[in-house]
Amino acid sequence: MSSKVRVRFAPSPTGLLHIGGLRTALYNYLFARHHGGTFVLRIEDTDQARYVEEAGQDILESLAWAGLHPDEGPVAVRDEQEQEYKGNYGPYHQSRRRDRYAMYASQLVDAGYAYYAYDTVEEIESMRDRLRTAENPNPKYDAQTRMQMRNSLTLSEPELQELLEEGAEYVVRLKVPAGETVQFEDLVRGPVSFETEGLDDQVLLKGDGLPTYHLANVVDDHGMEITHVIRGEEWLSSAPKHILLYRYLGWEPPAMAHLPLIMSPSGGKLSKRKAEEEGIPVNVRDYRRERYDRDAVVNFLALLGWSPGDDRELLTLEEMIRDFSVERVGKSGAIFDFKKLLWFNEQYMRNRSDAELAAELEELIRERGLPGKDSLTEMEQQRATDTDFLAGVVRLLKERVSLLPEFLEAGAFFFDAPVDFDEKSVRKGWKEDTPARVSLYRDRIAGLEDAAFRADELKRILTEIVEAEGVGFGKLMMPLRVAVTGAGSGPDLFETLELLGRDEVLQRLGTALEKL
Repeated sequence: MSSKVRVRFAPSPTGLLHIGGLRTALYNYLFARHHGGTFVLRIEDTDQARYVEEAGQDILESLAWAGLHPDEGPVAVRDEQEQEYKGNYGPYHQSRRRDRYAMYASQLVDAGYAYYAYDTVEEIESMRDRLRTAENPNPKYDAQTRMQMRNSLTLSEPELQELLEEGAEYVVRLKVPAGETVQFEDLVRGPVSFETEGLDDQVLLKGDGLPTYHLANVVDDHGMEITHVIRGEEWLSSAPKHILLYRYLGWEPPAMAHLPLIMSPSGGKLSKRKAEEEGIPVNVRDYRRERYDRDAVVNFLALLGWSPGDDRELLTLEEMIRDFSVERVGKSGAIFDFKKLLWFNEQYMRNRSDAELAAELEELIRERGLPGKDSLTEMEQQRATDTDFLAGVVRLLKERVSLLPEFLEAGAFFFDAPVDFDEKSVRKGWKEDTPARVSLYRDRIAGLEDAAFRADELKRILTEIVEAEGVGFGKLMMPLRVAVTGAGSGPDLFETLELLGRDEVLQRLGTALEKL
C-alpha cells in the first residue's frame, strides 16, 4: 500500500447528494490536503435497482459548488480527448470494474472463505419466519443457519452440477467464522471489537454478477491504494466484514475512521423525513438552489463534529486544512443546528461586497423573476437590471436578511409600489392630522433638484416640520414609511427614499394620501 495519504469519497448514485454526504467528502478532503495527500472520488453504482440517472452528475456538481475538487475520479465535462476520468486507477465507476470483483469472489470461494448460495428470496424468508422469536426478531443467514439452506456447503456434487447446467441463479456469500472476535483501532472511536456471532454471511456477489458494497469497497480501496477510510458511523457495523475480507484476501486494511451521525434537533438521525418536518434542506442541490453561501455551508459542516481546538467559528478553507485532524472529531452525534447555519450564512454574506451580491441578485431575478410576479413591468425590469440600484438594495437590507432570496422578499417594495398597507401600522400611525403633515412633506421634497434628493437633506426637512409643529419624530416618520413601503418597519427610511428617487416617492405619497 502507498505510503502517501490517499483517501476516497465513495457515494452511491441512488439519490441526490445528502448534506451529510458533503460533510463526509469535506472531512476526506481536509484530511488529504492537511497531509499533502490525494483525494479520490469513486462512484459506487453497483446497486442498479436503486440507481438514479441524474444522481451521478449531481454528485460532481455539488462537490464542484463546494470547492472540493477531487484529484482523481470522474470528470463533470469530458475534455477534447474524451477522457471520462482523471487518475491512474480508473475507471472510477464501480459498474465498469465488475470483472475484477468476480475474480476475487471466485478466489475467496476457492480458498474456502466464501460459498455459492442458490436460495430463493422465498426460501430465505421462510427460514426467517421459522426461526423468528422475540429474542431473535430477524434471524441471520449465518454459521447457525447456513447448513439448513441450499448452498455449495450443503449440496452434493451432482446437485451442484445440475444447478450449474440449469443456469440457476446464485449469489456468493462470505463464510463468517464462528466464535471469533474481530478487532481494529478506529481513529475516531479507539479500539472497536465485534463478535462474529452477530454477523451474517454477507452477500458479496449478487445474482446479476455485480458486487455488493462490501466486496467492491474492499477490492477498490486496496486496488486504488487507499490508506485511510473516513466514512459515516452507519458503516461501522460493516467494518468487521471488511476486516475479514482483507484478511482472507491477504491484504493490509487501511486505517478507518467512522464519523459521528448528524442528528436532527428533535433527536434521532437527520433523515430526509425529519429534515422536511423541521424545514431543513437535506440535499446539497437545495442549498445551491436557495443560493446559500458555499463557504458558510462548508464552514458550518466542518464544525459539525470537528473542532479546531479553540473557540474560533469563522474559518477559511485554508485554516481548516491547516488545523484539521481526525483526533479532534467527536464520537457522539452532532446536532444540525439550522439557526446556526443561517448565522454562518449571514456572517459570510455581510462580508461580501454589495456589488458582488447585487450581481447574484440580478442573476436570481433573471432566473426566477420577482416573488409573486408572473412577469415584470417596465419599471421592475429596469430596476432588476440596474446594478447600482440593486447594490443599494443590498446595502440597505444586508443586516436584515439571512439568505440571498430574502433580499427580494424583504425588499419587494423597492421594485413595486405597495398596493396594500399594514393595517396595524396604519391604525397606529395614520391619525386625523397625518395627511396634512405628509402633504407638507411631499410639497417640500417636490421642489428638490435631483442632486439634492439625498438622505441627509430628506431627514433635515422632516426634522424641520416636526420641530415646527412640536411633535415627535415618529408622528411623520411612521406614516411616511407606511406610505412608501407599505410596512411599519424596515431599513433606514431616508436612504430608502433616496434610492427610490424623487418621482417614485412623490407618486407613492400621492397614492397613500388618496387611499388612506
